[in-house]
Amino acid sequence: MLKSLILFFRKRIIKRNLQQKRLLQFPDINKSPITTVLLDENQKKDIKMMEQFIKTSLNPHKLRFVVLSEDLPDNLLQSDYMFFILKDDFNRFGILKKEKEMSLRSFSDELFINLSDNNENMLNDYLVSYINSSFKIGHSGVDMRLHDLVIDYGIEKNDVERMKIIYKYLLMLSGNKK
Repeated sequence: MLKSLILFFRKRIIKRNLQQKRLLQFPDINKSPITTVLLDENQKKDIKMMEQFIKTSLNPHKLRFVVLSEDLPDNLLQSDYMFFILKDDFNRFGILKKEKEMSLRSFSDELFINLSDNNENMLNDYLVSYINSSFKIGHSGVDMRLHDLVIDYGIEKNDVERMKIIYKYLLMLSGNKK
């Protein structure tokens, strides 16, 4: 019963967020786009390597990781660079508490990359609908209406390699030959 209530409320919020007009704008890779990457808890181990690759390839003006986590890890601090969404940040009906919702809505980035595979109870789609980015990149396991570019990585499971694939697509689409 509770699961169906969570799904009902999340679907309603996703639908409402989809109705809001968003200006689609392809990011200019040469101008250091502000970038946010959504990750799951099991992907935290690759953050340093992903950060290094993103900083050398995209040279972002600002880079932020949003991590879905059960609890706040001891070795990583929450900051502008690292934003954690914990189980405690949701109410009983699976809706984000106002302070976290406002924080997510404040992310006005040029490039959003969704690497999270956790779409249990539509969690991934729900969070993506809150982020106000001018260009959203997702993968084949998520709601395609929420993303501007959807990539199927095939059998590739390594997140750094996935970032390289995304970067190659961005270069191809922008016409750059770095």
